Amino acid sequence: MIEYLMDASESKSSTRSVAVIGTGPAGLMAADVIARAGHSVTIYEKSRGPGRKLLIAGSSGLNISHDDTPDEFWRNYRGPAEHFRKLFLLFPPRAWLDFIHSLGIKTFRGTSRRYFVEGLKASPLLRAWIMGLQEKRVQFKYSRELVDFDCMPHGSIQLRLRNADAENETETFDAVCLALGGGSYAGKEKPLRWPAILKSKGIQFQDFRASNVGFEVDWSPSFLQEAEGLPLKTIVLKTSLGEKSGDLMITHYGIEGTPVYHVGQLGEVYVDLKPGLSLAEIQKKLRSIKENLAPIRKIKKQLSLCPAALALLFHGTPRELLQDSEALIRRVKRFPLVLKHTRPLEEAISSAGGLEFRELTPELMLLKFPGIFTAGEMLDWDAPTGGFLIQGCASEGFLAGKSIVEYLKK
Repeated sequence: MIEYLMDASESKSSTRSVAVIGTGPAGLMAADVIARAGHSVTIYEKSRGPGRKLLIAGSSGLNISHDDTPDEFWRNYRGPAEHFRKLFLLFPPRAWLDFIHSLGIKTFRGTSRRYFVEGLKASPLLRAWIMGLQEKRVQFKYSRELVDFDCMPHGSIQLRLRNADAENETETFDAVCLALGGGSYAGKEKPLRWPAILKSKGIQFQDFRASNVGFEVDWSPSFLQEAEGLPLKTIVLKTSLGEKSGDLMITHYGIEGTPVYHVGQLGEVYVDLKPGLSLAEIQKKLRSIKENLAPIRKIKKQLSLCPAALALLFHGTPRELLQDSEALIRRVKRFPLVLKHTRPLEEAISSAGGLEFRELTPELMLLKFPGIFTAGEMLDWDAPTGGFLIQGCASEGFLAGKSIVEYLKK
């Protein structure tokens, strides 16, 4: 048995009933911790099956965590610093990886310091997790959407849920964990309905906005004809938010990719198209060419830039500068781009905004509704891609689950 999960199941003296709303990593982890403590858990999901967003996120390679040091890890999160410092001491990346291994799923560390599940797909992890919960007698009820909740005079929590027949069902529990997810991948539900429930109860909520999303750039038709769908390979994007290396994908509307997800911002930013060489080293390489070639031809011959980078230099540089070798070299190291707009929320990998932390205890319980706990992307925090999002959700699910177990002892 995993040590940190044993800590969550100290007492099985009395069985209480708990509802978890949502089948993302936060909800499933909370349910796992609560069920291990011997309580009766029912998980409700408004979709017809579990883990929709997890499956979408894992369709092209599931990042599950990142190999940062403990001192570095929490700094990747935009939200209350003290919350994340304590969160990853309670349930760090190593604990999350061990939990995945306990389900029979192998993981590996990629060259980018990101951790992946073997096979890169989310479905085997989700399937094993669901089976493990069912073995702990956790019940799943699908096509159930939260409509309302309230605290009853005797301390129980009453939930009102809408089923697939558009009929309301009322259920009562000793505690509830809301893990309702963020605003991205909302599908046809525009806007999301559940934030209105919180707002109607006077709970402070920051409207969701796009995060980890592409930015729009006014590309010229000639550039797009040559470069659309191609990557800017191994570049460094530099903004006032910092700098990030990686690949950027050229799209018809602008750019996508890890660098812009991490440090993208509106306005002028800069791309280093050849971060492996200094300005002086590039100058030396080009001066070594004895042939009478145009500057752009020299760059093509000596710098091994990817096709998209060469197209960007040629089509994105004023004609008078194309014949100026020194000016063109400076643009290789600091190519200016103007990021005009972010793409809409429905295209975002994740969302910023959500339930404000001032509405919660440190244990993630709603101050105005004792016995109702929260976790995951529904809270007002954000993180970059690369395993940080799912790690944050799993760790918060663990905290919420452990907090509910402690709450039920009172």
